[in-house]
Amino acid sequence: MALAFSMESSPPQRRPILIGGKDIRCYYPLFVMLGVAALILCTFWFGSRYPQLFHKAEDMGHHELVSYIYNSELVKASVQAGFVERWWASFVNWIWSMRIGMSFGLALGALLHTVFEFYPPKLGGNVYMNTLKGIVMGAPAGVCVNCAVPVACGITRGKANVEAALGFMFSSPTLNFVVVSMVFAGLPWYYGAIQYSLIALVLLVFVPLIVYINNRKATAEAGLLEQPAVTCSIPLYKECQESFLDSAKHVGLEYLKNLLKLIKTAVPFMLIAAVLSSLAVELLPLKTIFAEVNPLVLAGTALVTVLLPIPIALDVMTAQQLHTQHVPAPYVMLFLFTLGTYSFLPMSYLWTEVSKKLAVALYVMFVMLGILAAYLISFFV
Repeated sequence: MALAFSMESSPPQRRPILIGGKDIRCYYPLFVMLGVAALILCTFWFGSRYPQLFHKAEDMGHHELVSYIYNSELVKASVQAGFVERWWASFVNWIWSMRIGMSFGLALGALLHTVFEFYPPKLGGNVYMNTLKGIVMGAPAGVCVNCAVPVACGITRGKANVEAALGFMFSSPTLNFVVVSMVFAGLPWYYGAIQYSLIALVLLVFVPLIVYINNRKATAEAGLLEQPAVTCSIPLYKECQESFLDSAKHVGLEYLKNLLKLIKTAVPFMLIAAVLSSLAVELLPLKTIFAEVNPLVLAGTALVTVLLPIPIALDVMTAQQLHTQHVPAPYVMLFLFTLGTYSFLPMSYLWTEVSKKLAVALYVMFVMLGILAAYLISFFV
């Protein structure tokens, strides 16, 4: 009787709900992170990014730009302002213009890092396909190349492939449909044709090729026979006994830790970029530069403009304004291609987090392609 009583009183075993053959509790962290991602993306896209892009598209050609490096003024320098006051205004206004995009980049970058800690990516070793996956993620994101840096950092710190990070970083400011429409609406068609032919060359040929060569060299230096697919060593999340609330707490703590790490890394570089870009825009003698087309001046200008960190679509607005002011076409094309595609921020990220050689190779590539773009436009004007 005692045995029968104990058998009757034992609690029934929980029948697990399975998804893909695994307990649903294994996916609780993923559900939490998807909810956070939806909140971040909806807040940024619909509350800020796309309304701003549409506003920029409407303003293009109707309002004169106040600067080539920022599009929002918090501090206005007086007409009689000296160099230091003008520099300070540029410095503050650059940060003010970048505040939303950079906040989004930090939030999304930390989230991607957290996702990859719980669920390691399986992108494989195909450099070309990984680049395409980065492009597919980056094009609709609608962030400038500078604000894409924390996202790319989250991708590579999560042990995903660097080519996916580069595909995201370079496609986000250039292939967004609003930016593309602004290029073709605000400038003659041949500017857009050259711009996107070279962007396609960068994304589909040069990025996979440079990363492949860089990986081969790194493999050879390490004495390995082949480069393994880069995936995180952390296995599929195994704590499948946690409740949904416990999983949410776990995810929240990891996300906060990754966010603080990213802020510690990215914000100092952002401040350095603000200092350098505001100095450059105040020191560059643009009127003298635009006076005549000179190969050495073109090359020197490209060396600087490739490094200037600017908000998304400001490259298009700058080029359109220069075009209406009858600045020589090679300079218009140079500014269109080199502004906003690369800058000091992504170069610093690649230098410190990925590869110094890769950072320099991409800088040289964008400078050379910018000069090429400036000469190609001469065949149309």
